[in-house]
Amino acid sequence: MKDIEIVLENLSSKEIKLDQTQKLFLETFLRMDSKYKPPSLFNKKNNKGNCYLWGQVGRGKTLLLDAVRDVYFPESGRFHFIEFMQLIHNSLSNISNTRDPLVEVSKNISKEYKMIFIDEFQIDDIADAMIMKSLIESLTNHGVRLIFSSNTHPDYLYKDGLQRSKFLQTIDYLKFYFKIFHLSGTEDYRLKEVASFNLMENDYEEDIKKFLNKTFQTSCSKEMSFSLNSRLFSCNGHSKNFVWLSFKDFFQEACSSKDFIVMIKEFDWVFISDFHQCNDDHIDKIRRFISFIDINYQEKQKLKLFIQPNIIKTLYQGEQLKDIWNRTSSRLHQILSDKYLENLEKN
Repeated sequence: MKDIEIVLENLSSKEIKLDQTQKLFLETFLRMDSKYKPPSLFNKKNNKGNCYLWGQVGRGKTLLLDAVRDVYFPESGRFHFIEFMQLIHNSLSNISNTRDPLVEVSKNISKEYKMIFIDEFQIDDIADAMIMKSLIESLTNHGVRLIFSSNTHPDYLYKDGLQRSKFLQTIDYLKFYFKIFHLSGTEDYRLKEVASFNLMENDYEEDIKKFLNKTFQTSCSKEMSFSLNSRLFSCNGHSKNFVWLSFKDFFQEACSSKDFIVMIKEFDWVFISDFHQCNDDHIDKIRRFISFIDINYQEKQKLKLFIQPNIIKTLYQGEQLKDIWNRTSSRLHQILSDKYLENLEKN
């Protein structure tokens, strides 16, 4: 059996400490790995060398899978689920004149990977739902071990989806052939990382980008825009989980409370940087920002502002919105405090 201590030491070198449930998962995973035997001519069925790790957002699922992969399975594949399914559908479109294209795709994948880690497994699309059971079964029968992370127990995948009855066999397959592990607990480690992050003085934009890529285990989209209500707005970067806005640019655009409400529904996190001093010449920008803060505050959105508390006083120096700004200024100080994010975790 592979030694858990090596994984823990590697995490410790990055100043990461695990709780008991996270350690239990690593022990369970490594024990499962030690008993795994790949399919053979005499035994084509896998014997639970596959794993399905699920739990609430921010519990450290991606961190754990990356930790064990980095130490013991560096040659394995690693994909976000959306990225992986794009690969599958693109591969299927390039295959013709074969009785079962999924088998051919699985065979090709098995030549490159014997193990694949897939992050954020979540079925939302009917095209994915209808092929998922055949895809997973074909991959595992070709000796590819699948390690999934998800926010959802298998029983609740594709809930209320079109033709869900046809998807139920996928759920049964996952529950029978995968080791299902619930990463229980309510502590949001991602939230704690965001709360403790402070800007460096030298190149703060690059620092933010590195921080977001590390914390959310993704790369900011190179597209400097995102869509709200069928309109494009500027941003510094975004992913499935967050959007990073520029105060200077975003609030200069004709955005409204309707857009802010949609944004909260679309993204778990909103980050804002590039603050600058405003006066009554920027009255529309300040109105939009006040509305944005009010909505985010009321909806208890996870919000991180890259601004020093002492700068808030001088962020708006006009007269027309002075009284309203005093309330907004007070809320900004609350949002910047550690207790703001701590209270979000409790709620």
